[in-house]
Amino acid sequence: MSRRGALGAALTLAAMIAVVPLSLALERRAAPSGGGAGAPPILPRASVLRPLLLGFHPLAADLYWLRTIQYFGAHIRTDEQVPHLHGLVDLVTSLDPRFIDAYQIGGLFLAIAKRFPEAVAIYEKGIAANPERWELPHDLGRLYFLDLKDEAQALRWWEVTDRLPGRPHYVPRFMARLYAKTGSLQTAFELWKAMYEGSDNEWVRKTAKQEMQKILAQMRAQTAPKAGR
Repeated sequence: MSRRGALGAALTLAAMIAVVPLSLALERRAAPSGGGAGAPPILPRASVLRPLLLGFHPLAADLYWLRTIQYFGAHIRTDEQVPHLHGLVDLVTSLDPRFIDAYQIGGLFLAIAKRFPEAVAIYEKGIAANPERWELPHDLGRLYFLDLKDEAQALRWWEVTDRLPGRPHYVPRFMARLYAKTGSLQTAFELWKAMYEGSDNEWVRKTAKQEMQKILAQMRAQTAPKAGR
């Protein structure tokens, strides 16, 4: 690369790295006097931003992913309102369509926030962009099973998962239970346990642990001796 070309790439990279801090500064400036918690994120269109990045779009996706985690963490601790979460996850995954963690955790964040249609949309977007990966149809099946209580759709997506290399060993067992319409609580417990053990995210682990405790309580209630017997 010529010196001029290297300088141009360096300037582009520097400008791109400034995008997220600049967005944060603009959000703080635009926030009402009561604080910045309600300020909407500055979200450029990926179709406009991506060509300007000269191949550095995965790094831009990483930076916006950090912004997404900050946004979710700040609001889930306060007002629990995340109207811009889908826009952030969609931007990250448009900048880097191979960013599997962004689809997985972004979809889960949306599910935790009870924004289920948006979570489904993110998982389906990821499946279309990464048809060889088992993680996304697996997680979409989990969403349908745990949150939407739609066993038919859960089975559909776990059947897709079962055909993909590297899928977890338990998927055929879950499918068999759904075919037989049995073992729903045990399946739910195993799904949350796998999420708890497989994630480093504080909110994911906390949510999974809470759900596991609820399910254990339900299991104990089912096996407790009936009064009067």
